[in-house]
Amino acid sequence: MSEGTLAVLGWTDELEAAFTPYAERGFRAGRVVAEHRGGYLVRSELDERLAHPRGKLRDEELFGGMPAVGDWVAVCDAPGDRAAIEAVLPRRTKVSRKTPWLKAEEHVLAANVDTVLLVTGLDHDFNPRRLERYLVAAWDSGANPVVVLTKLDLLDDPEKVGEAEDIAFGVPVLSVSNVSGEGIDALRALLGAR
Repeated sequence: MSEGTLAVLGWTDELEAAFTPYAERGFRAGRVVAEHRGGYLVRSELDERLAHPRGKLRDEELFGGMPAVGDWVAVCDAPGDRAAIEAVLPRRTKVSRKTPWLKAEEHVLAANVDTVLLVTGLDHDFNPRRLERYLVAAWDSGANPVVVLTKLDLLDDPEKVGEAEDIAFGVPVLSVSNVSGEGIDALRALLGAR
């Protein structure tokens, strides 16, 4: 990893302040970039390693406190070229849902997200109520939602776009077709903006 990796990943002064007690104890800061059955892939200034939460973290914070993709974590070396996750730093935003089998528990899907793309097709699967539910979840996350309507080339009812725009009042709505290329430049501009 090159110097400045954390800054490229979104490290801020607020995170630096929250991390100070861990730095004093010899931990490194890292960001969870993927979740696998075998643990979490964590990228730090030094490298990218598979990491597992320490027992204390697992025992005390079984659901909402477990790491999620996008989380900033405090890590240390562990046997076998792995890392151990000591703590999850405070989250700025989180995309979550209720755990299916436990009505009151929250399952964090992603953390520290700036923009949530809500992607739905304009074909026969278009469902305005589902889009509405996803918009509520996106707003609740603290991130900025953007609606991306795909399969513009299969649009059979032009009112679908207007219906999506009405539901997503105040939210950008992009209509795209990967077949004709329509709207792709606007989507690329959105994804490349930073």
